[in-house]
Amino acid sequence: MIGRNRRTPERTAREAVEMHLAQAITRCESPVVRAHLEVAREQCQHLPPTPLVECPVCGATGLPERIAVHDCPAIARDH
Repeated sequence: MIGRNRRTPERTAREAVEMHLAQAITRCESPVVRAHLEVAREQCQHLPPTPLVECPVCGATGLPERIAVHDCPAIARDH
C-alpha cells in the first residue's frame, strides 16, 4: 500500500480517487463489490468541477491542491 499522506502535485485528488477505484475494480473478486466500485467511479466522474483558486502571493491560478504546492516565484525571489 502507498503512503496515505504522499502528495503528488501532478495528480489531483479526483484523479487519485479515480485511479484507486479503477485499481480496486481490477483486483476485486466479488461481483457485488465490483458493481459498487464501478458505480462509485462513475459518480466520481460526474462530480462538478473543482473551482480554481488564486495564489494570494503571485496570482497564479489553478486547482486548490496544485496551488497549495506550486513553486511560487514571488516567494522564491524573497529568499
